[in-house]
Amino acid sequence: MINTRRAEQTGFTLIEVLITMVILSIGLLGIAGMQAAGLRNNHSAYTMTQASNLAMDMIDRIRANSTAAADYVGFDSNTSVTANPGCISAGCTPAQLAEFDKFQWSQPLEAADKPVLPDGRGVITQNGDELIVTILWHEAAYQGMTPNKCAGFAGVANDISCFQMRFKP
Repeated sequence: MINTRRAEQTGFTLIEVLITMVILSIGLLGIAGMQAAGLRNNHSAYTMTQASNLAMDMIDRIRANSTAAADYVGFDSNTSVTANPGCISAGCTPAQLAEFDKFQWSQPLEAADKPVLPDGRGVITQNGDELIVTILWHEAAYQGMTPNKCAGFAGVANDISCFQMRFKP
């Protein structure tokens, strides 16, 4: 007598293993996708923190030299700025200190070897009695997206991120 029950179950365990492998591989792909999204968001948060730190640094510099606050308005780190560090030890006029502050502040944005922000740019503008410190940078995570734009910077590319701080000196 032939055992038919045994013949019907041949290969059933192999199908279970294959289904388990498919489900496991889909789960692992999902975990890898979440990891990649987490790294991308972590980098975006890092660059936003750097922009915030740069803006606060310039705000502190302007408040420390408030008599020359008007000398900071219109500054764009894309323009070349020279500094006279000799006046720091001998005593600077407020205007000289403003020029030195702008030079110092633009250095992390313009560093050729390792800039703080990729394609970073700092701009200082005025709206009434408020000064506005704007930081713009290339954010790879925004490629193909349309993030929020800063006021007054409508013509920048979609992968440019922006951070603004307004204050009264």
